[in-house]
Amino acid sequence: MPFEINHGLGRFNSQRDLHAALGVPLSAAPGEIRKRYLKIAKTLHPDSRDDESGKKMASDLLSKFVNPAYEVLSQEKEREEYQVILRLLEKQLLTANIVPTPTFDLAREVFNAANVEEAYQKALNTLAQDQYTDLNNALKISEQISELNLIYLWRSAGGKATAAPPIVSAPAPQPKPDETQVRAAPATTPPTETSKTEQFTEQYFRRAEELLNKGIYLEAIKELKDALKIDPRSARCNALLGKVYLQQGSLSMAKIHFNQALKLNPQEVTAIQGLEEIKKRERKAQQQRKNTEPPKPEKKKSSFFGLFGKK
Repeated sequence: MPFEINHGLGRFNSQRDLHAALGVPLSAAPGEIRKRYLKIAKTLHPDSRDDESGKKMASDLLSKFVNPAYEVLSQEKEREEYQVILRLLEKQLLTANIVPTPTFDLAREVFNAANVEEAYQKALNTLAQDQYTDLNNALKISEQISELNLIYLWRSAGGKATAAPPIVSAPAPQPKPDETQVRAAPATTPPTETSKTEQFTEQYFRRAEELLNKGIYLEAIKELKDALKIDPRSARCNALLGKVYLQQGSLSMAKIHFNQALKLNPQEVTAIQGLEEIKKRERKAQQQRKNTEPPKPEKKKSSFFGLFGKK
């Protein structure tokens, strides 16, 4: 069972929302984070469960979902770096014209609240109370908290609800199409979370491309690193970052990012071409070293009589 948040703020941060995993607000202080973690750790202790499946799920949630979030938020440097990512997200929400769509009542209340801070804290506390009571719903509630976090971040950035968003309801059942209709219908692909994340980092990618073309490598690297903080799983950004390092002559760093890009997308053309170029350069350098190496001096052969010298 994957422990990922594919909703709300998590969709823009490579399926992670550390605050949502712990059920704490985005502005939570270190003391508040630690207090909440200890409470969750006690709730998820295997001894608090009677059945073996419950013990296993509680243990997995703690070790694979809660602990990794706490390890980042409990360390000052790690927490500050994560806050930088959140500030970048906050800035880009309005720049990219991304408006969150609330999907449940508490989220709609925060979306439309006059006092967003108060509404956000109240809604989050309500969800956090039951976050790990029913283990089967733990991830669902965490995703709802992540949706609150996204709405709060959007409102904090200056987003304003001009009208109440539509309530998402189940569509009315449609008559089952016959076989000919199914064949004739064009294939449609619903929008994915990945496409939204790519849209979110597109501006960084474009700026980096322009900087690379102008030979401004350090600024291009900065843009791409900021993009990868938002979406570490972007094959395009990793590949372009490898290309920048290659242009700089830093083959080891280029190779790292090209390989990462191919790990995420084996068909990434820029990475494939980049690794081929690195191989050519390495072969050329190796050949040059062979050509410039001085010949090794020949060893003089000693005869048996020469060992004793002449009389």
